[in-house]
Amino acid sequence: MLSIILVMSLVFLAVVGCSSAGSEDTGTASGTNGDKDKPKKIKIDMMIASWKGGGWPDNNHPIIKYIDDKFNVDLQIQWVPNANFYEKLNVIAASGKLPDVMRIDSPSQYLKWVEEGVFQDLKPQLAQYPHLQSIAKPEEWALLNPKDQIFGIPIYATAQNTIYVRKDWLDKLGIPVPSPDTFTIDQFYDIAKAFTTQDPDGNGKNDTFGFSALGNASLLGMPELFAPFGLANGWKEENGKLIPMQVQSDEWKAFLTFMSRAYKEGVLDKDFVTNTNFNEKYAQGKVGFADMHYQFSQQTNQQLQTIFPGAKFVELAPPMGKDGMRGTSTPTSGTIKVVLSKDVDADKRDRILQLFDWWVSPEGEDILKNGIENIHYKKNSSGAYEMTDELKAEGEGRQSLLWNWVLRNNSNTFNTYKWSDPTWAKEMEQSIDNAGKYPYKNAADAYLFSSNTYLEKGTALDDSFHKTVVEIIAGKKPVESIDEAIKEWKSNGGDQIIEEVNAAYTANP
Repeated sequence: MLSIILVMSLVFLAVVGCSSAGSEDTGTASGTNGDKDKPKKIKIDMMIASWKGGGWPDNNHPIIKYIDDKFNVDLQIQWVPNANFYEKLNVIAASGKLPDVMRIDSPSQYLKWVEEGVFQDLKPQLAQYPHLQSIAKPEEWALLNPKDQIFGIPIYATAQNTIYVRKDWLDKLGIPVPSPDTFTIDQFYDIAKAFTTQDPDGNGKNDTFGFSALGNASLLGMPELFAPFGLANGWKEENGKLIPMQVQSDEWKAFLTFMSRAYKEGVLDKDFVTNTNFNEKYAQGKVGFADMHYQFSQQTNQQLQTIFPGAKFVELAPPMGKDGMRGTSTPTSGTIKVVLSKDVDADKRDRILQLFDWWVSPEGEDILKNGIENIHYKKNSSGAYEMTDELKAEGEGRQSLLWNWVLRNNSNTFNTYKWSDPTWAKEMEQSIDNAGKYPYKNAADAYLFSSNTYLEKGTALDDSFHKTVVEIIAGKKPVESIDEAIKEWKSNGGDQIIEEVNAAYTANP
């Protein structure tokens, strides 16, 4: 009897021991429990720049909890205001311990740290993650990287802004909406002048103008007006060489003649020199043409209609110059990167890449953009989706910070949600498609930051040149004085920038 009891006790203890060992929290990438083969939980530190409104107050957000459970990770996100993001990042880097994952918006910072060996080369693993690999073209993956190496995941960027016009003003003056096939820069001017001189708001006052500009901004905030004159969006490629807009004398003279005339005749907003943004100008209902994207146009229409019922901006194709030249400013995908620290070990690297591969998949987009069902949105009695009271209190878009501020795929639906009005969502996507029809890219995006002279002197040179442009438009200097500005730009460092940029272009076209 004692022998039997002893044997049974040993069996019992063995069973309890196995059970205890099996209950240890080692976790799985899929979030299931009780699997003896599941890998251990991994802590992932992210440092991400944030904008207006900041990030989430802690890491207990429902989307972070979902990710933690699904991939058996402990995702720790540090949101840093964009204004001092690189200052803080450099302080952390000096300590010798960077976060595991960072988003780098500065090409010069990215190139500097690639040269110093700060980031992990992802190229050997990339083929294992098809969703992630598909978010960019091969040339976008290669952008700003040494040959046969990839140190950052490219952020998708696309054209969104184009020209909009006050349709109610067109109707009031009996002017048809310009057709994409026939809308020229001359027609743009004629309509803009009518908006200035023919009292389109009907108040009997001379208080409207055709269009505005930003005196402190590159391309004056209206790139659609540069393209028709053949000016580059920064740089253009011609006969195998990259050429900066600063040396395009004939094109500048044609553009500045147009703009100085518009200023003199009141077609261009007289206050453009001190403008820092367009928002108030458009919402005040005193400007006829605008540069904006669809979402902003709808917000502006709502603001306008509280003052002027029936007021409405509608989208146009950008105006054409000679030979059909036209364009909407088009960013280059890949100048912004998501990077992994070189200190991330192989297990953590693979878990992060697995997470990012899901992140940009249809399932990942659904969660990261729309949030969690019954927390951020729910189905109503008619079967349609609607925001929950919790998300309404937090604010639409707050649930999608990881999608918009960290990484997203290359779809054009990034500003539409499950509960978005179907007409609004369709028009939003169509507007982005329309803007993409007229690409107007900076041909030097991949090479400009390889120029040490540009990094040292480029901003000061461009500011001085831009000052002359503004002075010519405002009638303080003659159009011909642009040649002196070109000469100064070239002699004070511009020629060296051209040489260095083209050396990088020739080495890796």
